[in-house]
Amino acid sequence: MDYREEVFQVGWNPKNETILASCCLGRRLMIWDLSRIDIEQTPEDAEDGPPELLFIHGGHTSKISDFSWNPCDDWVIASVAEDNILQIWQMAENIYHDEDDIPADESTKDS
Repeated sequence: MDYREEVFQVGWNPKNETILASCCLGRRLMIWDLSRIDIEQTPEDAEDGPPELLFIHGGHTSKISDFSWNPCDDWVIASVAEDNILQIWQMAENIYHDEDDIPADESTKDS
């Protein structure tokens, strides 16, 4: 996948100044974390794209015509494509949180 396609829309996350979404002429919407620019990657991770690329939503079958972040829920996005299908979606929590930030399971905590 070429990450250098012409961008036709960008939307900043309203609650996180380093997170933005972008869409190109393809059917994909990409979520970026600019705080991750220049983070070193393993060769395996580099195959998935640059470190600042968090996620690619590829659920549309036509060109995305518009998208918007949910102002109340940090990681929910609504996107609509030229086939008039609206999708409301959210990334899995482990994509945007470091493992250290995710609360440990209660059963693994010391008593």
